[in-house]
Amino acid sequence: MSNLMGQLIGNRYLIERQLASGGMATVYLAMDQRLDRRVALKVIHPHLSNDAEFQAKFVLEAKTAAKLSHPNLVNVFDQGTDGQITYLVMEYVPGITLRDALREYGPLPALRALEMLAQILAGLAAAHSSGILHRDLKPENVLLADDGRVKLGDFGLAREISAHTSTGDLVGTIAYLSPELVTRGQADARSDVYAAGILLYELLTGRQPFEGEKAVQIAYQHANSTVPAPSLLAPATAPAIDKLVAWSTAKLPNDRPNNAGELLGKVNALIADIKAGKADKTAVMDFDLNKTENLAATSTVAIDPGATQIIEPHELNAMTGPIPTLDPTATQVISPLDARQDVDGEDAFAGFGQRKIGLKILVATLIVVLLGSGAGWWFGSGPGALGVVPNLTSRTVTSAESALAILNPDIQLVNENSSTVTKGLVIRTEPAKGSYIAKGSTVKLFISLGPKLIAAPSLSGLNVAEATAKLLSAGFKLGAVNSWFDTNPIGQVYDYLGADGTPIPEGTAIDLSVSLGPIPMISGIDQASAVTAIEATGLKITSIEQEFSDTVAQGKTIGLVPLTKPLGAGGSVKLLVSKGPNLVIMPKVVGETVLAAKALLESAGLTVIVNTDQLQSKWGIAKVKRASEAVGAKLKAGYSVTISTK
Repeated sequence: MSNLMGQLIGNRYLIERQLASGGMATVYLAMDQRLDRRVALKVIHPHLSNDAEFQAKFVLEAKTAAKLSHPNLVNVFDQGTDGQITYLVMEYVPGITLRDALREYGPLPALRALEMLAQILAGLAAAHSSGILHRDLKPENVLLADDGRVKLGDFGLAREISAHTSTGDLVGTIAYLSPELVTRGQADARSDVYAAGILLYELLTGRQPFEGEKAVQIAYQHANSTVPAPSLLAPATAPAIDKLVAWSTAKLPNDRPNNAGELLGKVNALIADIKAGKADKTAVMDFDLNKTENLAATSTVAIDPGATQIIEPHELNAMTGPIPTLDPTATQVISPLDARQDVDGEDAFAGFGQRKIGLKILVATLIVVLLGSGAGWWFGSGPGALGVVPNLTSRTVTSAESALAILNPDIQLVNENSSTVTKGLVIRTEPAKGSYIAKGSTVKLFISLGPKLIAAPSLSGLNVAEATAKLLSAGFKLGAVNSWFDTNPIGQVYDYLGADGTPIPEGTAIDLSVSLGPIPMISGIDQASAVTAIEATGLKITSIEQEFSDTVAQGKTIGLVPLTKPLGAGGSVKLLVSKGPNLVIMPKVVGETVLAAKALLESAGLTVIVNTDQLQSKWGIAKVKRASEAVGAKLKAGYSVTISTK
């Protein structure tokens, strides 16, 4: 799909920037110009939007999702098409995804994990009660808002993808697929419950229960293996939580909660017990992060655990038999759960090769454990000890150095511009936060110089889309777009921050002033026509006043006076209507003294010129014998009349 930045979709949604992109759609941040709010605009990829059947189903799903209203669900506002573009308008939730949080902070304490799951289940339960399945529950689809809200999004879309893959393909996020979806391609509310159980396991342990280099390997485990107890990786997990995970991830749908609401009830009850001290107190203790991280470091996963996967038919067919035998000479990482037997007493290695191979691997694992105990000093308290670089973003240099002191690093300061971090604070580190480093290693602290000051690009004369594209490419953001009446052609940008060439901070949101065209020309037309022309522009006439005019005939409009500045659609104006020229009647002045005649003429609004040959001291009492204008003549105010004593 071509770049949509700066485009106006549906004559309403102005695209500002891309937020994310996946196999089915691209999500943009857009400004709803009708309601003046930012929204998330999901644009379906052309190969799907051009399919009439998909469009019909997509519209139906959008209408169904729009009926949902819950604090823990991302609201759907609108859906439509614009040419070849099919789009969905959703609530924009500033914040991060749950996946981002897990990468940043690792596993959660048990109580925090349950409280997080409870909010997710609350939204999911609202959907289930309305007959709507999610089908793609995963951390990527859980949004953690900046204000603390937890919101679940992306309903119904994974279902539609399956209609556009080859017959027999299995589509979904493989790490969270229920056994019935893997084996039969069928799903109901209990399939969402299974995914919720996998999600809880991940919140508690920091990793997913089933891993593999190929999607089909993970799918095989979902279909044939029991989800291990979280306490195997997170020993602080209470038995009640282990049971909760086991219940929600049971292989048979009938053995799970019927829907998210039923599971939510048990989760809330367990939360209450933990807070009341009735449950095992270890449930609320923090996990051994070092152990969890070390286990995660041995993972051999080669696929994106959060990405939607497609398993080909030949791979699915292969799942009816055992996965190919593991190479006994290859190095394998086996966790303790691999060696245990399941509840039915069957060998944990069944389906993964011959029993003797599993035993060899188990023996090798035991050898590694024994060797590890001998190396504990070197990597524990000895010179080979490793430490983790903490998150130092937005800290002062002094605070960052204090936080790094335990690693005794060689700290190097590097100055760098930043539009998001205050001057003098840490932007980032090198190595990055979360990295393992040896004591005494070099750590670079990148210190903010504040935003880089640059000149705004020339935008005058451009339309909004063109101006937006130039702003974004120059490193700025689009601010408010304001439309005013101006002498410039309609639709052209004529003013903006930095138009005078003054450098401004990079990343600044720049407001645009866009011309609505000149104020309507109404001079010399009748009043009714003028009112119609003015109201057609969206302006409001607050008053109509009459004025004398030497150039506009009586009853015709002179023009309008803006009462709102600057003047935009909806602004107020005053309409001026001509009374014609200001005429006065020539009074009788012949026979009057010059002083009396001059007073009469000036009081009528006329200008007087005196023609006399008498001395200044005497002409005032002289009698006027002639005047330049006849008595009763209609003269314009200010007209010059000559009187004479000769």
